[in-house]
Amino acid sequence: MISRRKNDEPDPAYVDPTVQLNAGLWTLFAGASVFLALRLWIKFTRGHGLWWDDHILLVTWAILLANNSIISTEYATGYVTASWDDRMHILINITSCGTLIGQALSKTAFAVTLLKLTKGWQRWILWFCIGSLNLYMVVKVILQWAKICGKPSYDVWYRLDICLNSKFRDDFKEGGNVYNIIMDFVLASFPWFITWKLDMRRVEKIGLNVTMSLGMVVAIIAAVRTSWKDEGNQKDALYFWRNAHSNIWYSSEIVGTIIVQCIPVMRPLLRDIHMSLTSKRLASAAENTARRSKMPVAYGGNINSHKAHIYSDAKSNTYNDAKNETDVDSWDSQGIFQKLDFELTTMELKPEKGEKNTSPV
Repeated sequence: MISRRKNDEPDPAYVDPTVQLNAGLWTLFAGASVFLALRLWIKFTRGHGLWWDDHILLVTWAILLANNSIISTEYATGYVTASWDDRMHILINITSCGTLIGQALSKTAFAVTLLKLTKGWQRWILWFCIGSLNLYMVVKVILQWAKICGKPSYDVWYRLDICLNSKFRDDFKEGGNVYNIIMDFVLASFPWFITWKLDMRRVEKIGLNVTMSLGMVVAIIAAVRTSWKDEGNQKDALYFWRNAHSNIWYSSEIVGTIIVQCIPVMRPLLRDIHMSLTSKRLASAAENTARRSKMPVAYGGNINSHKAHIYSDAKSNTYNDAKNETDVDSWDSQGIFQKLDFELTTMELKPEKGEKNTSPV
C-alpha cells in the first residue's frame, strides 16, 4: 500500500529547482557521453579493441543515465512537496544506491587501467583499493535500505529488517564519502610513481602525469560537496534547492572520473589534429614565400619548383612546391618529434710524395 508521510512543521513556500537540476545533470551527462564516445571511437579506429576498464566505464555510464532519469522523474512527479509517499521514498533510495555504485565503479575503472601499467607491490595496493571501494559500496547500499531505531517513519514494508542507530548510519555514510576522497587522491598520484622512471622526455612525462592525475580535481569536487553537506539542510524554503544542487555535485563526481580517464586516450586524436593544422600552416607559409619572392624565373628556374625554408619551434625543413621530399625528421607513434642529429667531424689527408701539406677539412 502506498501511503503519504507528512511533516509536523508547516509547509513553507518551497523553491522549485527542477529546471536548474535538469540543466546541471544532463549537461554533465552530455559531457561524459562525448568524452566516452571519443575514447571508444579512437580505440576502435586504431584497432586496440576494448579492455576491462572500457567495459566498466560503459556500465558506469549506463548507471549514470538511469540515475539521472530517475532523479528527473522524482522532481517532475512530486518531489518538491512537504510529504512523500512510499513510491517517492523508494525512488530516492534507488538513486542513492545508483550514486554509490557509480562512484565505486568509476574509480574501479581507473584502478583497472593502472593495473596494466604496474607490477609487484603496486598491484597489491591497487587491488586493495578496488576491493575496499567496492566492499564499502556494497555495505552502504545494504544499509541504505535499513530501518532507523526509534523513528517510526522508517518502519515501512520496503525496508530491510535491520535497525541502525541514527548516528552510526550518518557517520558510516560520512566515512564512505571521506574514503572516496582519499581513494581519489591515491589513484591520482599513482601515475607519477609509475612513469617517473620511464625513459621519456621530461616534458612528455610531466604532461602524461598531469593528464592522468586530473582525478585530483574530482577529489576536490568531492571534498567541497562533503563539506557543503556537513553544514546541514534545514527544512526551509531552499530545502529542495539545496537537495538539487547536492544531486548535481554527486553527479559531477562520477562524470569527472569518467572524463579524466578519457583524456589520455584522446592523445592520438589531438596529435593528428595538431599535425594537420601544422601542415596547413607550412603549406600556407610556403605559398606566401613563393608569392613574395622577387627572383626572376631566368635565375631561379621553374617557379613551380621554388623552395622555401620554413622555420618553426619543432623543426627546420625545406618545403618543395613540386614534390614532397622524404624527411629524415618524423613524429613517432607517441606524438614525440624525433629529429636526426648530424655530427660534423674533420679528417686529415696525408700528402703524396712531392706534394705540399693540405689543411684539415
